Amino acid sequence: MIPQATIEQIRQATDIVEIIGEFVRLKKRGKNYTALCPFHTERTPSFSVSQDKQIFHCFGCGKGGNVFSFLIEHERMSFIEAVRHLAQKSNIIIREEGGAGFKRDLIERISYANQIAVPYFENTLRQSKYSAVLNDYLKEKRKLTDETIKEFQLGLAGDEWEGLIKFSATKDISAEELVKAGLAIHNEEKKSYYDRFHHRLMIPIFNLSGKPIAFGGRILKKEESAKYINSPETPLYQKSNVLYGLNLTKDYIRHQNYAFIVEGYFDLISLWQEGIRNVAASSGTAFTLQQARLLARFAEQVYLFFDADSAGQKAALRSVDILYDAGLEVKIIQPAAGEDPDSIARKFGPERIEQLRKAAVGFIPFRLKAVDVSGSGIISKEKLIKEFDSIGRKIADITRRTLFFNESADALGVNVSIFQPSGAGKKENRHGQRFLVVSQKEFNPVEVGLLSLLFHNPGAIDEIFEAISPEDFDSKQLARLYSALIDQYRHIGKVDARSLIDNSGDPEFAALIARVASQDWLPEQVESETLSHARHLTDKKKKLIRNRLKERLAEAEAKGDKEKADNILEELKSYGL
Repeated sequence: MIPQATIEQIRQATDIVEIIGEFVRLKKRGKNYTALCPFHTERTPSFSVSQDKQIFHCFGCGKGGNVFSFLIEHERMSFIEAVRHLAQKSNIIIREEGGAGFKRDLIERISYANQIAVPYFENTLRQSKYSAVLNDYLKEKRKLTDETIKEFQLGLAGDEWEGLIKFSATKDISAEELVKAGLAIHNEEKKSYYDRFHHRLMIPIFNLSGKPIAFGGRILKKEESAKYINSPETPLYQKSNVLYGLNLTKDYIRHQNYAFIVEGYFDLISLWQEGIRNVAASSGTAFTLQQARLLARFAEQVYLFFDADSAGQKAALRSVDILYDAGLEVKIIQPAAGEDPDSIARKFGPERIEQLRKAAVGFIPFRLKAVDVSGSGIISKEKLIKEFDSIGRKIADITRRTLFFNESADALGVNVSIFQPSGAGKKENRHGQRFLVVSQKEFNPVEVGLLSLLFHNPGAIDEIFEAISPEDFDSKQLARLYSALIDQYRHIGKVDARSLIDNSGDPEFAALIARVASQDWLPEQVESETLSHARHLTDKKKKLIRNRLKERLAEAEAKGDKEKADNILEELKSYGL
C-alpha cells in the first residue's frame, strides 16, 4: 500500500535510538545503548540498541528487529501504522497506493475507533446544552483552564444512547467494531447496540506514542452507581501495562530521574497544570509489576503521593514491594488529614508539593510510624522481620539490598544477620544466568559467529559461499539467514540488517537476524575471525564427508568390491585421510 521507496526513505530518516529512547531509558555503553528490556521482566539490562546498524536485540528474551519491529511489538501497531507514525515524525508525505480498498487488521480498526471517539467526545463537551459540565464542573470546581482541557483532550458522553454509534458510522466504523474497541455494548436479547458511556465526563487514555487506546468515564449524575467506568480490556489496551499520562510526562520524568505516583486522573491533571510534569497515575487500580517496570525505564526513584485517608496510605504500602521489585527507590509523601494531590495542587500550588516531597520518608520509617517497636513482642517483631526480609530480597542491586537490610535491622533493633543480606537474590540471579546460557546455546556458536562476521565483512561472502553452502548449517533457520544474506549481497551489493528484517516474513526470524547482527567484533579481528570461523565449518564439513566415505569403504570391502573400494580410498585421500 505504501511504495517501497517511501518506506526506505522513512527508514533512512529515522534514528532507532531516538525512537526507542522515547520508551526506555537508554544508556550509552561502548558503541551501543543498553536498557532494561521493555518486553520481559529483568533486573539487569540485557536490551541492546545499535545506532550503527539501526537494530535492537534483547539477549535475555531474544526479541529483536528494527525500528518498525519495535513499534509493532511494543505499541501494538500494524506495519502500516508504524510507517505512518515514523513518516509523521520525519515530515515525510506518504502517497499510498490502493486507497479505499485497503482492509486494516483488528488492532488497527480498534485504534481507528478510539481516534474517532476522542474528537466526538470533545465536540460533545463544547455543545451549549452541556455548558454546565464545562463551566461549572471542569472550570469552576476543578479549576481547569481551557489549555489544560485541550491538552488532555477531555470530552463528554452525552445523553444519547447511540450518539457515538451514529457518528462512527459516518467514519466507516461499524457498531460491531465499536464493541470490539470497548466503546459500545451489544444487547443480544434486543438485537441492538448502544454506547457504553452515557452522560459521563470522558478522559482518554493514551499509549506512549500518544495514540488513544481507552477511556475513563467519570460520573456526572449522583444516582449512577459507579464513580468511574473504564474501557474493558481489548487487544490494544491491557490496563495492567498502562500508566495514565505517561505519554505526556515520560520525558519530564526521565529528565528529573524521579516521578510522583498518584492514583487518580485529576490528581495528575491538576499537578500538570501547576507545572509539575514528572508524574504518572495508576488510574485508581492496584499498582502492578508491569506498571512499575514501565516506570523503571524512565527513572530511578518514585514518590508515592496518595490521599491522606487510610485507604490512600494503605495503597501506598501495597505498592512498595512491587516498586522495589522493579528496582526503584521508594519514598512516601504524607499529606495532611483530608488532603489529596488534586486539592493540594489547586489550593497551594507547586511550592507546597515540593515541601511535601522534601519531607517524604522511606518505606521503613513510614511502615513503622504507628508501631511501638521497643514494646513489640516476639511474634509481632517476627512478622515485621519477615515482611522486611521479603521486600529486601526483591531489591536486585546488592548495595541497595544491603543498605535496606541494615536500615531495617537498626529500626527493629535486631542483628542484620537475621536478614542474610549476602545471600539474597542469588536464586533469581542464577535463574537469570541459566536462561541466558540456554538462549545462547540454542544454535551452534560457530555458525552464529560466521553469519555475524559476514555483516561486518560482506566482501568475504563470495569466497565463503564457494566453500560453504546453506546445507552445511545444522540449523535450518541459520541456513535460511545465510541464503538471505547472500541473496541480498548479490542483489544490492551490500548487507543491511534492517532491510533483511523488513523482508523477514515473521517476528521470530526478524529477532534472529537482529540477534546475529547485534554481535560486535573488533575491527582488527574481523578478517582473521571470519577465516577462522569459515575454516571451522569447512573442517567440520570435511570430517562429515570423510566419515561417510569411510562407512561406504567398509561396506565395499565387506562385499569384496575391490574396484569400488579403491575409488572411495582415492576420494578419501583428497579429504586428508
